[in-house]
Amino acid sequence: MDAGDVVNVGTPPGPLSDWAIKKVHFHGFEGLPTTRHVPVESPKFSCFGHKWIVSIYPGGHEDSNEGEVAVYLCNESPESIRAFYKIVLKHPTNQAKRYFKTGSVDEMETFTPEGSVKGSCGTTYFAKREK
Repeated sequence: MDAGDVVNVGTPPGPLSDWAIKKVHFHGFEGLPTTRHVPVESPKFSCFGHKWIVSIYPGGHEDSNEGEVAVYLCNESPESIRAFYKIVLKHPTNQAKRYFKTGSVDEMETFTPEGSVKGSCGTTYFAKREK
């Protein structure tokens, strides 16, 4: 039996059954600042009883390679939380175009409280910025 022959009804049990998906759109990306280490942040949103933001650095984080976009999911709550996460970038109009993703793989990440150095997870090398 091929994997394409399986049809699931409802949420299958397993590690993804408790995932919550939050779509965060950064419109007008080409107009965002390209200065290194200058973030553009989403409004705060709630998930699993915590407040979160997504920070994107269109010009790269301080440790990014030249021309690389950095992105982070940040815990804005006063308590730590352990969670799996995934950040996916897709083309806004052509889903056949390439996309980029980062996130936890086999282990949950610890998002420490707001204001701490390790309160976010992401990558300084998320995608190459196109001109």
